[in-house]
Amino acid sequence: MVSAVVLAAGASTRMGTQKLLLPLGNVPLVRRVVKAVCGAGFDEVLVVVGSEHEQVVRALDGLPIRHVVNPDYATGMGSSFRTAVTNLPESDAAMFVLADQPFVGSAEYRRVLDAYLQDHTPIVRVRYGDVMAPPHLFARELFPELAVLEHGARPVLLKHADKTTVLAFPLDLLVDVDTPEDYEEVKRRVSAGV
Repeated sequence: MVSAVVLAAGASTRMGTQKLLLPLGNVPLVRRVVKAVCGAGFDEVLVVVGSEHEQVVRALDGLPIRHVVNPDYATGMGSSFRTAVTNLPESDAAMFVLADQPFVGSAEYRRVLDAYLQDHTPIVRVRYGDVMAPPHLFARELFPELAVLEHGARPVLLKHADKTTVLAFPLDLLVDVDTPEDYEEVKRRVSAGV
């Protein structure tokens, strides 16, 4: 069983409001991202929520997901990795996705899944140009290392570079929504159909 995990617990401090609930097109940002993940063919989709979790879960109503609340979300992304891996008892591997990357679509997430199913390397990671950024997939053997992270997964990625399949995604997909300026630029791209 291969799971997809959407990390959607953060407090959006740089945005000043819960960014995942901001509309993009005609749906909240978090729904756009989770819907794309749901369309990629994973065995299950787990959404880790935290800040304003009731509203975030409501924004996902009707999608084929399950969710878990990370009560320690304010301590950083590491707590969301811990929350995820303790709630994946039957998964052989899991792809971790950021809930604020609106331009990565189902086809890209499917490429990550297919690479794992074909190569069976413990890690499938993505680079956009020279930048390493999510989504990344980890086999179960690495879950204990993910569970002790403080922040992002970079230490695990670097430690196991020799056991990794690397996928190249277009640089223009590397957009996350952290600030009001980011949001305005993303809205402009969405309305322009870029």
